Amino acid sequence: MKKLLIAFFLLLSTAGYTQIISPENRIVVLGAASVEAPADRVTFHINLSTIDTFSLDKVYEQHKLLEAKVFKILNDFHVPAQKVKYTLFSVVRHPSVYGPANGNEVLIFEGMQEVTFTIDSIKDYPSIQENLIRAGVNNFNSSFSSSKEEAMKKEVLAKAVAVAKEKADILASAADRKVKRIVKVAEADESDPTFSNYLGDGVTASAPAEASLIDISQNVSVAITVKVVFELK
Repeated sequence: MKKLLIAFFLLLSTAGYTQIISPENRIVVLGAASVEAPADRVTFHINLSTIDTFSLDKVYEQHKLLEAKVFKILNDFHVPAQKVKYTLFSVVRHPSVYGPANGNEVLIFEGMQEVTFTIDSIKDYPSIQENLIRAGVNNFNSSFSSSKEEAMKKEVLAKAVAVAKEKADILASAADRKVKRIVKVAEADESDPTFSNYLGDGVTASAPAEASLIDISQNVSVAITVKVVFELK
């Protein structure tokens, strides 16, 4: 009985060992791909900032006025609540960036809040931008995006793996080998400098004469690199 148990465990350990793929029987290949789609959304990133040298109350009052103006703009352009995100109002006291006055350090109160919202009509972008500036919002930026980005990410992943497979077949053939199967696929990681993650690029097209830049159509590009481990025959 004891001998049977020993033989059984030896068989299990041997079976487990045979599942390990030696480095000689595998190759690692990078596959890169990208897809594009027309931009059909704009996201605004706003930094609300109010400053006063002497009074925290004045900072808060100024902030409420500025916040109300932004809220009115969101309502006027019918931006849905689910497309608006914001941080809570915060206050800090710090030295003035303009340095000391008469040799004395000047401390100021500064109130801050971040607001982000997305609009589905690019045509509204110039009007919203103008309204923000007229409302006294002097710290904001915006970026293009596409409502099809999630579908684009799925498509580009499949393309990247296909590119890696094609490269693996060429490499294996050059070594008189064949690809047996995919062992592992790793998506791009921001912490790995070898890879590039999802990237957005604007691509310009023709526009009518005397038009504003917003009349030039933009494309959103989604690109990815995957690392694929193949087992060889």
